[in-house]
Amino acid sequence: MDSTLNVTGLDGKGIQRILDTTARIETPPWYWIALTLVLSGYLLSLASVHVLGPKAPLVGIQSIFEPRIVGNWRFFRNSSKIIDEGYNKSKSKAFKFVRNDADMVILPASAVEEIRALPREVANPTIAHAHNLLGNFTKMDLILRSDLHFRMIQTKVTPNLGALTGPMEEEIRWAMQRFPDCKDKWTMIKPYHTMLDLVASTSARVFVGLPLCRDPAWLEASVQFTENIFVTVCTMRLFPTFMHPLLAWLLPSNWRSAAYIARAQKIFVPEILRRRALLSQNKLDPSTAQTLLSWMIECASPGPEQNPLHLAHLEIVISLAAIHTSQMNAVHVLYDLAARPSYIDDLRDEIQSVASSTPAGWTKSSYAQLRKLDSFMKESQRFNPPSVLSYHRVMTAPHTLADGTHLPRNSHISLPVHAMLLDPQNVSGPAPPDEFDGLRYSRLRQNPREAHLHQFATTAKNSLNFGHGAAACPGRFFASLEIKCILVRFIMNYDFRLVEGDGGRPQNLRAHEFIFPNPEGRLEIKEREKGESPF
Repeated sequence: MDSTLNVTGLDGKGIQRILDTTARIETPPWYWIALTLVLSGYLLSLASVHVLGPKAPLVGIQSIFEPRIVGNWRFFRNSSKIIDEGYNKSKSKAFKFVRNDADMVILPASAVEEIRALPREVANPTIAHAHNLLGNFTKMDLILRSDLHFRMIQTKVTPNLGALTGPMEEEIRWAMQRFPDCKDKWTMIKPYHTMLDLVASTSARVFVGLPLCRDPAWLEASVQFTENIFVTVCTMRLFPTFMHPLLAWLLPSNWRSAAYIARAQKIFVPEILRRRALLSQNKLDPSTAQTLLSWMIECASPGPEQNPLHLAHLEIVISLAAIHTSQMNAVHVLYDLAARPSYIDDLRDEIQSVASSTPAGWTKSSYAQLRKLDSFMKESQRFNPPSVLSYHRVMTAPHTLADGTHLPRNSHISLPVHAMLLDPQNVSGPAPPDEFDGLRYSRLRQNPREAHLHQFATTAKNSLNFGHGAAACPGRFFASLEIKCILVRFIMNYDFRLVEGDGGRPQNLRAHEFIFPNPEGRLEIKEREKGESPF
């Protein structure tokens, strides 16, 4: 005892004084309030995960004591692993995992047709899309107030793709002039950014027409709006929902996306008023009349849809969907082709064969004959979908499925599209599902009974990247044609290869359920001595 006191420099009275002083220190009231709030929040989080919400087996949580935010973080880092775990445990039954903003109920493939038959008053896909994009904070909830874009793509853009093919090809020729000099030499590009510029220009030609489609201010807005929306969504989803209003106010990416909406309105409101006046006099130039913006002006329902600010906002929202889908698919295809160069000659031979057998010249129907290219695109998407989940719905009324699974009101449902596309039960062909076979689907279409199936833009109950049924993505046919236009000219006019020393195909990036092509991935390109593009 004496030696201890000597070491510390304290005697018995000193220790007693310390104890007496400590006893007199009062714990402030805010300490107990804060502790109560933290413990209450923790217990509520545990209850929301394990007691409340839809009843289904839970994956992605490793302990009953893990709060929601931990499960959400694990999903952010390992979404594919979590979904695959649930799918492999219960392929024929529903399971769920937690996000900070929802309990996600993942349904089996057997439920596809049943969900497809439910009206929007019961299972609403638009509410689900707005929720996934945090529409209340990113201004993407515009899609809840108007489906004008959906109607116009379905009834105007898709039926007129034949007439739009020529302008799209012209814009691609113009945009590719901005490629770096690669004549007689290998030049490095980053396909993510190269394809982003190409897709933005090509989409703008169809959406707004000349000369606005070449306006640098609009092209920047359409591209950067998309990029900033996804930065905002991926960041905000990491935090509890009670923090979202504050984060929406603090995040620079959210400021920027709002600024790009304002820019779109500044660019397009005068143009909308000009076109509306010319339309009323039947004087609008035919090439300008055949654009999405003009169709929306012409067909908007009386009331808020006709507001120029609304139309301009809708234009940039449509660009998000179009650019995001087409650019990512095109980049994945280039990465996959560069990693498997043996396919390139097959695709070139097919393009040359179709071009030489078409006396009337290269048209939209020519692209439909490129079965090998279509197959490669579909196989690339099978391995690299935009998301591990698809077929999203928010239940606006309770419903019990045929297998007894009860879906309460406000539950968020979807299907594990990526896991399904790697399942032998859903993938045909001699090559196993975990093996990349670029011609898998073109072989399947050699069967006359399946010639119209297995296409990049077609949907089926086991192929849900574009959804399925009446709520399937209306722009998938436009996206398919746009990607093919870009790839045909690129493949025929350029040699390309992986950069030596980069370690093979650039690895995808993942955040939450989203899968992105690597923006820093590199390829080397060289202009072919004799460009053989059919346009």
